[in-house]
Amino acid sequence: MKPIYLLYGLLIFVGCQTSPEETKPVFVGGDIINPSNNYVVLYDTQNNIDTLYLNEDNRFSHHFTNFKAGIHSFVHGGKYQSILLEKNDSIMMHINTHDFDESIVFNGIGAKKNNYLINLLLKLEKEDSETNGAYAKSPEEYHQSIETFISKNSSDLESFLKINPNSELFKKVALSSIKYHYFTRKELYPFRHFGVNSFNNFNKLPSSFYEFRKEIIYNDIDLKDFYPYYNFLFPHINNLATEQLTTSNTEFNLDNHKLDYTTRKLELIDSLVTNTMIKNNLLKYTTRNFISNSNSIDQSYILYQSFLDKSTNKKDKKYIKDLFKNAQGFQPGYPLPAIEVINHTNQTLNINTIFKKTTVIYFWDNASRYHFENSHIKVKTLQEKFPNIDFVSININSMHTYVWKNMIFGNQFKINNEYRFADPSYAKKRLAINYIKKVLIVDSKGVILNATADLFDPSFELILKKLK
Repeated sequence: MKPIYLLYGLLIFVGCQTSPEETKPVFVGGDIINPSNNYVVLYDTQNNIDTLYLNEDNRFSHHFTNFKAGIHSFVHGGKYQSILLEKNDSIMMHINTHDFDESIVFNGIGAKKNNYLINLLLKLEKEDSETNGAYAKSPEEYHQSIETFISKNSSDLESFLKINPNSELFKKVALSSIKYHYFTRKELYPFRHFGVNSFNNFNKLPSSFYEFRKEIIYNDIDLKDFYPYYNFLFPHINNLATEQLTTSNTEFNLDNHKLDYTTRKLELIDSLVTNTMIKNNLLKYTTRNFISNSNSIDQSYILYQSFLDKSTNKKDKKYIKDLFKNAQGFQPGYPLPAIEVINHTNQTLNINTIFKKTTVIYFWDNASRYHFENSHIKVKTLQEKFPNIDFVSININSMHTYVWKNMIFGNQFKINNEYRFADPSYAKKRLAINYIKKVLIVDSKGVILNATADLFDPSFELILKKLK
């Protein structure tokens, strides 16, 4: 699941004041610099969708008719953000897609709370990048450092609220941003510190290490569309599954028991989460990730059946069914389907006509600039080591041609082996592209040699050496 951050950027807005007796329709609008396409998509708290088309000045606006306060999701060009909207809010945004997260600021009624939330999340992200080495600390030291961070950020929130009194919903969302962020780091610590298969070391954690789990609410509907909440639930459930499996099997190895591990995760989700919207989302993405990365159709089928037994969402069931069906055709020896791609001269080609020799196909999303840059840099190194293998890059977004080319030229990457999908929505479904790190390796005729490789996996070069 793509990460959801809160909107932040520069806006100019003049709004009318609303008296206590007067209730005005909630409004959201703005303009986009360097738009990736001609629309934005807005999801309300019930996941109802409104498509807002940009006018000739790249502006959009929306008045809510049936409004419910809460976190609303905003999407443009594959980039997902969210805003907290409450009664009488009237918010404008100004967005520059070249620096999406840092460029967005709110102005108007309801702007201060959203600006605070995005500043908080950006601060926590920066802190993460600067303190990755903290995972090397002893469990006791790490536990204490996390407690200190939570206390400091909670104190900063109280200071903000003294100057800017706000709703209980805002307080809840802000405090959840802090706590679930650090709770996530706690859940990640054992694997980052001891290693993926060092489960026998988990008993070295202090007894108070997971004390925070008493605060977890598995069915918090106010946070159902909030990135920090989901970002916590996934590693938390991963750890619960691991703890249960290692209790009964001291020789447990994740590589050899991925089906058991993922099946246990579905069981935990089904038992712990009662809210259908949250439960169905967790079930969907957990199943999707397994099927997308599995080399075994038999195992994928077993998990697919377990998912069908637990999910109550008809759309999710169809989505996973289609994913499983497409995955069946993505085993070694199967040809790629006839997907259309567009090259740098705007020619539309059948993907199977662009291969001249063994080829590594990797994908990128303009919502993840970090992956875009790093994957291209990685491929440049690999191309020098493996001159007999081609490397083809495909963008998966609906992007204007000039935006696509600007990203490539702006980073000084060569454009000869760069493509984009003619129909991104269809292509992603047909090629089972559910995560951006997916890599396909095909021969000169487009026959699949490997469908589950990872460009950044240490074993990737070994795979390429065998192909030579």
